[in-house]
Amino acid sequence: MRRSSMPARLLTTAIALVITPIALVLLSMGGVTMNRTFFEFGFDGDIGRLVGPLLLQSLAVVLLVLVVLTGIWSSAGLIVIGCFALAPLVVAILPGTLPLLYRVVPQEWGDGLVYGIPLAVLTALGAMGLVLFLVRRDPRPRGTALGVVGLVVAPVLLGAGAWALAWGTAEGMLFALQRFQFDPRPDAAAAVLAGILLVFAGVLVSRWSPFALVLPALVLLVGSLLMLVAPEWASRVLFTLPRGVNAVIPSQLLYGAAAAAGIIYLAFTAVLLRVRSQARLRASESPLAPHAAAPYPYPPAQYPPAQYPGAQNPGAQTPHPPAPYPPQPGS
Repeated sequence: MRRSSMPARLLTTAIALVITPIALVLLSMGGVTMNRTFFEFGFDGDIGRLVGPLLLQSLAVVLLVLVVLTGIWSSAGLIVIGCFALAPLVVAILPGTLPLLYRVVPQEWGDGLVYGIPLAVLTALGAMGLVLFLVRRDPRPRGTALGVVGLVVAPVLLGAGAWALAWGTAEGMLFALQRFQFDPRPDAAAAVLAGILLVFAGVLVSRWSPFALVLPALVLLVGSLLMLVAPEWASRVLFTLPRGVNAVIPSQLLYGAAAAAGIIYLAFTAVLLRVRSQARLRASESPLAPHAAAPYPYPPAQYPPAQYPGAQNPGAQTPHPPAPYPPQPGS
């Protein structure tokens, strides 16, 4: 199978390393204002106050979509940027690193990290890169049964992963920062690790079911929209969730993480279909493809067949060649 070229790998890696951090910063900057507007100052229905943060978050989503679209050229950029999820993972497991982090980066960036925004986004991007990597090497369809199963399994895995990440980040980073108690909590660390694995597995299901992320994307987009148009009703519903989860999920919606995830899920579905189609076309054009072999295992026979003497009348004797003329001496 033909792999992506080295220039494509380098270009997609450079784009991902430059654009993704900018997008995460823009999400955090807009999210801080949104969070304070709804929960600290109280939203009075003035949409004009939300124009600025919504524009920042919209720009962040556009940048993340551009990163996903680079997967058409190569999966290297997505895989490389996904590896950087290890940095927020370390902070989530070791909350004692938070005071040092807030001394180094602006508060808006740290707040986004506390709510688990980079952890969820980078994990999903890395899983998308792995899916594209696998599809390029084996684009064969996996059957209708796996496709239908994936439509059910992916939402379950992603929902369970989001729940575990929300609870783990709340009990670990968020409450540690609020209470100034930065001792590691094994249960919170285990929840964060489980959440990452579940999210990664949920995206990986699209390897066998290319439309598996459509339903989770619609759920995330609808939830984000309800948080904006009906904030009081949405807040009442979300605050009925268990402790810890209800402290993180509303803020994740306001930070634009849910909307960003939903849109990049849809963008990735389109990219996956394109890459699968390209890989199948290249496989069909490969000289190693079964139908590309020579149609004749042996050289074709001459047509019409050569006529041998006496072939039409087997009983007839083959005439001798005529004597030379004129007669030679001694004949």
